[in-house]
Amino acid sequence: MTETYVCPHCGRTEERPYRVRLIILTCLDCGENGRFLHESIVNRLEEVPEAERPEEWGEMPLDERLGYAIREGLLDVSFTGAI
Repeated sequence: MTETYVCPHCGRTEERPYRVRLIILTCLDCGENGRFLHESIVNRLEEVPEAERPEEWGEMPLDERLGYAIREGLLDVSFTGAI
């Protein structure tokens, strides 16, 4: 069984045989080095209400969106045994 991680810049996915919140990789498609987020966390970003998102939300890399949402208290990704 593998887990899916998403490039914060272009959305390319990578499969890995382990489950963690993020992995740091250089993307083979866009060449950017970044924090690939587990797909379940990427899906959770949709829970952030549109009214609470900054104006540049759509242009922010996924890892920056996650950081913003956590800092602002809009999303809780505390570890509870499952990602």
